[in-house]
Order: sequence, then structure tokens, then C-alpha cells
Amino acid sequence: MQISTSFFYDTASRRMTELTGKANALQVQISTGKKLTNPSDDAAAAAQVAEFDRRDADDAVYKTNLTLAGSLLQQADTTLGQIGKQVQKALELTTQAANGTLNAANRSSVGDQIASIRDALLGLANAKDARGLPLFGAAAGTDAVTMVNGRYTYSQANVSDIPIADGQSVDVSVGADRVFQAGANDDTLNVLNTLVTALKSGGDASATVKDAMDKLKAANDNVATVQASVGAREARVELQQGLQQAASTDRAQLRSSIEDVDPVETITKLQQTMTVLQATQASFTKLSSLSLFDYLK
Repeated sequence: MQISTSFFYDTASRRMTELTGKANALQVQISTGKKLTNPSDDAAAAAQVAEFDRRDADDAVYKTNLTLAGSLLQQADTTLGQIGKQVQKALELTTQAANGTLNAANRSSVGDQIASIRDALLGLANAKDARGLPLFGAAAGTDAVTMVNGRYTYSQANVSDIPIADGQSVDVSVGADRVFQAGANDDTLNVLNTLVTALKSGGDASATVKDAMDKLKAANDNVATVQASVGAREARVELQQGLQQAASTDRAQLRSSIEDVDPVETITKLQQTMTVLQATQASFTKLSSLSLFDYLK
């Protein structure tokens, strides 16, 4: 029998190199806790992990946007609640002013109270949001409501859509005109302004009071409607936050199943590999020390 010493050494060397590489790879997996140390380890799994990375990056942006949208809508909801209370209070005072037993001084006093409500509403109308922008939709640096030639006018509302998911966005803006205008040419602030003037004039204000009562009832209903719309958008943001969290959890679990190692299983494989490597090294050492006469026995 012809024996090739070169073939023997080459075969043993390749086998031990292979086992050493496998052992090193397993040790890296144990130390990092990851199956994939290089994309070439599993191209398909690496592509999935890369997609998970992209989705996680997108979700980080959407999470920030959802938090911002929720904050802005909550602020608008709270402010609309305050506006509703002020309008309701103005309606109650107007009803009181309709009492024919009030004298001119009493009506003037009611007028002062309504004027205070009007000014409070103006302040709420021009409130700033968490970004320092007008809460009710005006362009940056301008008030939503201003006085022009003795009448309150409304700035053009800006649409403020915030992306909250792929292909989805939510409008967090509410125009001041939408809040205060319950009908054509009948907005709350100008109604109150006219009412205050009539009550403080000392003359017969009954017609103005009656007209104001009807318009303030409509204004009260309108504010409630706008607030309900904002509340619906808040609910949508909360729903999307829940869906995003669920998707993130599912994605993390799937990623773990693809990327993370099972420590017990990996340590067992390492022990098995090391045992085979040690046996191979021992066999090589023993066989390489034999002479030709030992092989021929």
C-alpha cells in the first residue's frame, strides 16, 4: 500500500482548521449573543434583519410624531374645553341680561363681565401650541384673531398634517374661524363685542340680547362639535400608538428568533466541536509519529 504523507498532513490540517474556525465562530456567537456576525453567514436572514433595522428607524420617527400629535391635540382639546366654558358663561350672563327687571347699571355690570369673557376668549384664540406656533392654525408669527376696523377677523388657517405611519397622517390644526364661527357672519367674538356695546350704552338692548342668546347657543354647540372632532383625532393617535407598540413587540420577537443565539444549544455545540477538535489533534499527533514500518504492520 502506498501512503502519501503530504495527503495525510493536508487532510488533517484542513480538518483541524475547519473545526477551529467553527469553534471560534461559536465562541463569538456566545460572546455577542448573535447568530449573525457577518451578512455572509446567512444572506436571507441578514436581509430580514436589515429590514427590521429600517422599520425600527421609521418607527422611531413615527413614535416622536405620534407623541407630538397627541400633545398638540390634547392641548387643543383642553383649550376648546376652556372656550366652551367661557361661551357657556357668556350665554348664562346674556340670559340674565334678558331679564326686563334689570336697570341700566345692572346691564352695564353684566356688559363688563361679558367683556371680560370676550377678552379671555381672544386670549384663548391666540394661544400658542407646544412648538410656539398659533394653536388655532394661523401662520407662524401671526395671531389667529385680530381686530381690524372695529371687528375681529380671522387669519387663514394652515393645515398641519403630521405623518404617524406609512401613508397615514393626522391634522393637528383647528382654524380659529372653525372654532368661533357658528354660522355665516355670526362669530362669537363679534357677537359678544356687539352685545357688550349694547349693554353698556344705557339704552334698550333687548333686541341685541335676544339675538345674542340665539347665536351664543349655536356657538356653544359649535365648540362642542369641534372639540368632538379633535377628540376623535386624539383617539386615532392613541390607537396608532397601540398598534405601533404591538408591531414593534412582534418585530422584536421575530428578530430575536432569527438573530439571537440559544446559549445552551450554542455552548453544547461548542463543547462537541472542541471534543472533536481535541480528538483530531490527538489522533494527528499519534499518527504523525509513526514510522513507515508501523504503517506496514
